[in-house]
Amino acid sequence: MAKKNKNTTKPAATMPPSILIAVPAMEMVNAEFAQHLAMAAANLVANGIRVNCAFNIGSVITIARRNLTDIFLNSDFDYIWWVDSDMKFPVDAPIRLLSRQKDIVGANYRRRRFPNATFTGMKGQPGNYVEFVTNDDSPDMELIDVLPHGCVLVHRRVYEKMSQPHYLQEFLPELNVELGEDIYFCRKAQEHGFEIWCDQSLSKEISHIGIFHFNYNLCVK
Repeated sequence: MAKKNKNTTKPAATMPPSILIAVPAMEMVNAEFAQHLAMAAANLVANGIRVNCAFNIGSVITIARRNLTDIFLNSDFDYIWWVDSDMKFPVDAPIRLLSRQKDIVGANYRRRRFPNATFTGMKGQPGNYVEFVTNDDSPDMELIDVLPHGCVLVHRRVYEKMSQPHYLQEFLPELNVELGEDIYFCRKAQEHGFEIWCDQSLSKEISHIGIFHFNYNLCVK
């Protein structure tokens, strides 16, 4: 009786995703941010994730984001991790965002305004936005309408599906209001069918660096 040949072909190994770190900044960045950025990049490499980092030095945030997006789309990286130069975050922040397996996912954080340090995340539509709050009772993940780009991971398919410009400072005359470039991006992404997710567990470990660390519960650490 003839023996059956066993198929010894091994399945092709799945390549880990790659991340381009994008930092819009002025001439100088916060030292604590630089330390955490270096540690986060090293942690990505230690976990087998190919990584590179791009800075855009300039005072116009909209132009900086467009320039960095162009660099990203002209590369072969899978994700862009936006991180602002005045943020403090866990060294495993990008890996945790990556594990969520979402096209757009990031952290909510407070504005650097004292004593009225409201959250940057928002729900609703222009003219009817309400603050999106992070607290001890927040679930791990929540859908959000506006996710500012201080710490957000975006898959390249989002940019490839959307037409340019991806970022624009937009004035709505009917509401007499000007919208920031990250609001413009979020609105446009939703119009193209993408969901925007807030990682609330990570949001509780994020700080906006100012006169002190503006964290989610405004406690002093």
